Amino acid sequence: MSLMVKNRNREKPDFANINLLGKCNVDCYFCLGKDIADLLNKHNQLKIHFSKWKNFHKFIDICKKDNIKKLYITGQNTDSLLYKYLDELIDFLHSEGFTVGIRTNGYLALQKLDTINKCTNSVGYSIHSLNPETNYKIMKRRDIPDWERIIPNTKNVRIAIVLNRYNANEFFDLLKFISKFKNVRYVQVRRISTDTRYKELKEDIEIYEKVFEYVCKNFPFIGRFYLAEQFEIFGMQVNFWRTVQTSINSYNYFTDGTISKEYFIVEGYLKNYKN
Repeated sequence: MSLMVKNRNREKPDFANINLLGKCNVDCYFCLGKDIADLLNKHNQLKIHFSKWKNFHKFIDICKKDNIKKLYITGQNTDSLLYKYLDELIDFLHSEGFTVGIRTNGYLALQKLDTINKCTNSVGYSIHSLNPETNYKIMKRRDIPDWERIIPNTKNVRIAIVLNRYNANEFFDLLKFISKFKNVRYVQVRRISTDTRYKELKEDIEIYEKVFEYVCKNFPFIGRFYLAEQFEIFGMQVNFWRTVQTSINSYNYFTDGTISKEYFIVEGYLKNYKN
């Protein structure tokens, strides 16, 4: 269990997340939202205007007071591009003086490129496989977003790969594919995170560490980013990201009205959730 010990010596909060709640268009088996699915699945604010979200303006005021300028729109159990008023939300946040980024699985990216390219912070695409059968095992979808069109037509791109039992043998091929897109700022290789399903996901965590050991022996180490090790692989900056061990910090708002000043999603939600 030492791999799961949380580093609580964290930096001053640098950004905040807006965590959308609702039904997703994929079903990733490792989704952190499944740690507390019984609570999160009670809520769906995907078609509710943000002006009607509980405590949203309180959250905005907290961010301003604490000098947090960067906001990221993501989904805790859904995808950000499913939000009905996303375009308007980005405009609103910009008008309030924030820079804005998005985290998405990319399935709606081609239809929403104009909205995506409004972002003034990085757009994070999650790519876990290019193989339909592998993708189905991970996300319960065999169709793959058209990354050949999506990535080159997106500004300020960051790619996230959740390394797991199904895609580990494809990992370096996936990195080679991503390396041809020169507008990708860096790749973040994420280790599966969980607070309640360690036994179920232990295999994935151990596989991550084995791949990391191989990378340490075969690719040049170039530095650290909030304690995350960085390597140069196929000409790209690749960060190995263990949520429990990094030192970055953030606030979190959930669209059911829950506000957390903790980086750890599940822990912060459970401490601050009110029926």
